[in-house]
Amino acid sequence: MTSSRRILLVLAPLLAACAPAPPCPPCAVCPACAACESGKETPPDEQRWFVLRVIDGDTLVARLEGAEIERKETVRLLNVNTPEKGEPGFDEATEALKALVRGGTVAFEYEKPLAEERDGFGRLLAYVIADGINVNMEMMRQGWSKLYTKYGKGRLHPAFEAAEREAREAKRGLWGGEE
Repeated sequence: MTSSRRILLVLAPLLAACAPAPPCPPCAVCPACAACESGKETPPDEQRWFVLRVIDGDTLVARLEGAEIERKETVRLLNVNTPEKGEPGFDEATEALKALVRGGTVAFEYEKPLAEERDGFGRLLAYVIADGINVNMEMMRQGWSKLYTKYGKGRLHPAFEAAEREAREAKRGLWGGEE
């Protein structure tokens, strides 16, 4: 074997390793990828999620249905703030959310179409839609939440204000004990 051939055999794997990597395939859940724009993948606002568990009255864990790569998310309901563990109404608010998502399959709507946003804990911020009902709004109507604008007032703010007012006036949920 000639010396130039030996050098080639030694260098060939090194040169192959230095070649540019092929581009990553489009992400099935990324709103910016070309697949979403072309309709090949389901845009985030139209995806179906299976509720795995309810953590409390304003937080749940869900798994994306039909995804090639498993995706699980902890979701914080927008505009909703229910009592924390140990506070009056915690158990009732948690059970109310469980009842609203009992069918298991839900959709998420984001404040800005196709734009997922997260809170400081990494939770997905969303309106949860179950059987055509905005669960966030229904939690407010049932009186298990005070209006919460930490993540912005949002496009549905007037409707949330009206739902909270309705619950207060009807003395539902958290407002039942007020004089």
